[in-house]
Amino acid sequence: MLQKLSEHIAGCWARAEDAERRAVQASDATVRADNERLAQSWRHLARSYEFVESLERFLLDAGKWRAAPLPLPQPPCPKCGQGMRLLGIEPTMDDRDLFTFECTTCAHLEVIGDSVK
Repeated sequence: MLQKLSEHIAGCWARAEDAERRAVQASDATVRADNERLAQSWRHLARSYEFVESLERFLLDAGKWRAAPLPLPQPPCPKCGQGMRLLGIEPTMDDRDLFTFECTTCAHLEVIGDSVK
């Protein structure tokens, strides 16, 4: 879709330039004004297509980031030393988050508090 939008944008700018050129060359004031309005409309349409293109790029990029998993630290289990997995995060009343980890080997639970700043 982005390729098609780029072609539409280029076409709009070309038509705007053509209308501007005809406005400059026109001897009749009415024809000149009509071509100036036409050029303005083509420029407005080109900018609208550019906005849609930038929005589409933003949404495509946001989708890539959303799909990528966040790297989470896996602390070692204090009992057996193996890796632990995150079970949950809970907010507290004192602006802290409590991270609950479970050992993948011995099932030990560990709750770690972290300050939010």
